[in-house]
Amino acid sequence: MKPVTTRIPEDDEEILSELEGEMSADRSEVLRRLIHQGLDDWRTERALDRLRDRAITLRKAAELADVSYVEMLTLAAEEGIDIGYTTDDLERDLDRI
Repeated sequence: MKPVTTRIPEDDEEILSELEGEMSADRSEVLRRLIHQGLDDWRTERALDRLRDRAITLRKAAELADVSYVEMLTLAAEEGIDIGYTTDDLERDLDRI
């Protein structure tokens, strides 16, 4: 792992102290988890934005967000992103079953 140093506001430091107790973890572990979660969220948001702009495919968005194709399909639906799958497509797929 690579060490990183940063300054944070006192309010954030108080919240970190609370999280240490709640998570039964030391400050370094809490910060690693928060950074990891933040990066995951950022990757997902970025992939969804690019998908919304039709700059990438659903499969590429899933790859960028590091989630499964089905999970990206669900995330896109929750965000109201039109992925180009119409009711005609659904009917065609249901007929194949």
